Amino acid sequence: PAADVPSKILFAQGLPDECNEMMLAMLFRQHGGYKEVRIPRKGLAFIEFEDEPHATLALKALNGFKLTVKDALNLKYGKS
Repeated sequence: PAADVPSKILFAQGLPDECNEMMLAMLFRQHGGYKEVRIPRKGLAFIEFEDEPHATLALKALNGFKLTVKDALNLKYGKS
C-alpha cells in the first residue's frame, strides 16, 4: 500500500482525546528535522519533517511509544 512508501510526513491515528499538538510537538521535537504537527481532527495527527530520512528515524524511535497507560503511538508514513 501507498502508506508504506517512505515520506517526510508521518501519520498517527487512534490518538487519545487528551492528546494535543503541544504534547506531540514536545515528543517529536527531540528528533532532528522536525517541522510541525497538525491535528485535523481528534485522534488523528500529521507530523512533518524536513526530509524523509529524518521522518524515518522518528518513526523507528517513536512507533509504539506509550502516550498513556493504554494508548500507544501508531505511526505510518503519510503522503507528502
